[in-house]
Amino acid sequence: MSETTDDFKRAIALFDSVVADVPADAWGNATPCEAWNATELLRHQCGVLDALAGVARTGEVNLPQMVDETDDPAARWAETRDGLAEALDGADLSKHDQYWFGPMSFEDFVGMVQWDPLAHSWDLAQSAGIAVELPEDLCESSLARVKSLGEIPRKWKLITDEVPVPDGASAAQRYLAYVGRQP
Repeated sequence: MSETTDDFKRAIALFDSVVADVPADAWGNATPCEAWNATELLRHQCGVLDALAGVARTGEVNLPQMVDETDDPAARWAETRDGLAEALDGADLSKHDQYWFGPMSFEDFVGMVQWDPLAHSWDLAQSAGIAVELPEDLCESSLARVKSLGEIPRKWKLITDEVPVPDGASAAQRYLAYVGRQP
């Protein structure tokens, strides 16, 4: 694997650790993502990562779709996590194609998707009242990647308007603010 995929796997592991800590009675809680409660946020994240895994397995590029409703969000997440790990292990990272954000290598595509589980780790933790520390280096690389997409994420409503942060803000604060979160 590469540094890019290693970073992506770290973002997934962070989301996984937050899912593991969500109390059973918190899955209906509101999240910083206005339209989603904790279960809906997880269903979205599973949809994004299932679509990425599908690209890795088949090479067919399909847009993510929110997965079906579930009575057991943690089990649904485990299914996605395990399927993604298996798919990435066999992926051709050098394959170039037209992915969701334009033409690039599969490795760069994986790197672009990294910002989503990183942001949603924080979102899910906020909804469940769990303390989570976003790794500064992952926030720096995710911020650079999402900024490199220009206005696409805002135009597609993947992120909301940037929130101001004070001078001297940490990488995590700058990243969260860029993707529209109030750190």
